[in-house]
Amino acid sequence: MRLLSVLIGILGGVIPVLAQDTPTRSYEGTLVVTASLEEEELSSVPATVDVIEAKEIDNRQATGVADLLNTLPAMTVVRSGSAGQVTSLFTRGSNSNQTLVLWNGIELNDPYFGGFNWAFLPTDGVERVEVARGPFSSLYGADALGGVVQVLSGRLTGARLNLEAGQNNYWRGGLTAGAQLGSVRLDLAGHLRRGDGQVENDFYDGEDLMVRADWSMGPGMSLGVLVRGAEAETGIPYSGGQPSPRRQISWQERLVGVPFHFESGDWKLDAQVSGVTYDNAFRDPDDLFGFTASDTESQAVRARAVARYRLKTDSWFAFGSEAEDTEVTDASVFGTNLDGEGQRTWALFSELHYRLGRVGIDAGLRHDDNDVFGGKTSPRLGIQVDLPAGTRVWTSYGEGFQAPSVGELFFPISGNPDLQPETSKSLEVGADHQQGGFRLGLVGFHNDLSNLIEFDFATFRNVNVGRARTRGFEAEVGYGAGRWTLRWNGTYLETADLDTGEPLLRRPRDSSSLVATYAPDAWSLTLTGRYTGDREDVDPLTFERRLNESYLRLDLAGRWNATRHLAPYVRLENLTDEQYEEALGFPAPGITLIGGVSLRYE
Repeated sequence: MRLLSVLIGILGGVIPVLAQDTPTRSYEGTLVVTASLEEEELSSVPATVDVIEAKEIDNRQATGVADLLNTLPAMTVVRSGSAGQVTSLFTRGSNSNQTLVLWNGIELNDPYFGGFNWAFLPTDGVERVEVARGPFSSLYGADALGGVVQVLSGRLTGARLNLEAGQNNYWRGGLTAGAQLGSVRLDLAGHLRRGDGQVENDFYDGEDLMVRADWSMGPGMSLGVLVRGAEAETGIPYSGGQPSPRRQISWQERLVGVPFHFESGDWKLDAQVSGVTYDNAFRDPDDLFGFTASDTESQAVRARAVARYRLKTDSWFAFGSEAEDTEVTDASVFGTNLDGEGQRTWALFSELHYRLGRVGIDAGLRHDDNDVFGGKTSPRLGIQVDLPAGTRVWTSYGEGFQAPSVGELFFPISGNPDLQPETSKSLEVGADHQQGGFRLGLVGFHNDLSNLIEFDFATFRNVNVGRARTRGFEAEVGYGAGRWTLRWNGTYLETADLDTGEPLLRRPRDSSSLVATYAPDAWSLTLTGRYTGDREDVDPLTFERRLNESYLRLDLAGRWNATRHLAPYVRLENLTDEQYEEALGFPAPGITLIGGVSLRYE
């Protein structure tokens, strides 16, 4: 049964339930789980970490996680046109496949070519998004070379239904609901989306459903199950800069996770077994070169366990193990390219967090053993000093790696089973100050990347030859008090391909963003601004490097809480009708008006 039918049935069954907003946390005292092996206060982590809470997601009316990341420092999101098109993320100038993506602790990176398409990760049911910039291979192994983004689902008691519509036949319905049934906690979230886009064959139809059950087995012990299914069909209006009226791609994701938690005295254990499957089907009956169809199925099975021992009130030691088995099958009209090819990885890791008065130390070490490329050891060390009057400074050094993907290793002709992991050595120094409702932050970073995998046109194979460097500064200013919440950030980024001396593609040197919310009484107004500076790209027609010009995009969202059960809202996307292209040859949508209503039921 398709997700559409399932979600319609659920919509009819949960309306009588009471809904309450997920409480939000201030920056001070915010707990994070992504940047270490134990839940820590954000202010005690010697690393650059940002947290986007559910309240901000609501105020901005963001429907996709990528829209949230685009307003964080040194995070560049590149979408190839309208919603539903391929969407990539560049963290501190690293490649788009070098950021690890976690959903409630489950890795979402596709083993085929290692990356993740951000077009299909919605915000329905999301409590917060945690972003850790810098290498975290000491905690997570491969794919965490540039950073880690983790999406964490929240819990409601009741139900919330959002219905909205706009131009170009766009409409969307999103549902979040939950209930406590004795010792079992049930939660679900999902959405249906339809829309045609602004040009021919620019449609995007998507649906997503997540169900989670948590069973409290006794004091300090719980067992859960998470199930997520997502489907999308997207038209591809351009190919090589030319119209393609019948080119489209279908995408499916199926995910199952079983988490277990046990806690007794100073000991804590968290374990999870998960499986993720992706199916992609490409079709273009008009392709001039005969590439009219291809089908890819990739899957990954993973198991991870982490044990933690509390040494004293603010110090702990953690250790764990992880295993991964990936497999990819790919075929096109020209034949079979991959037939169940894959790789297996097993890892051991540990981390020590220790406090000595005002000084905090984080030290992590991980060793991965892979059946294709062998072993890789990843260290990380961070030191933080808490100064008087709400100020802290920190420095950290880490080494990361990006494992060769199944496609890079085994794809016919270009595949090279002798490939070694891409590696990085990174250093950052940061400081922030918080007083009252104000927060100021400044971070400098330097990354050296080597052994990068590139395609050698002389041999028509992937080889380890590339070298690159990224470095820069991130600055943030935040304010939250009374009716106002403001967050501004700016990034200066230098990137260089050390083999050619040219800047890395699609990375702007200058970027900045502002999120400002004014919320008196029963209504709120949020302005989001994003400036992206000039950056080099590749012309889709000539394949030559060309400058992609800067742009400034503004979005405006307003909501009126008319009653405790009803809240109409409206938003203007790209309200100045800015003409720009995040990726050359793929125009972004112009000004778009969307209106909707949020229903909360008792």
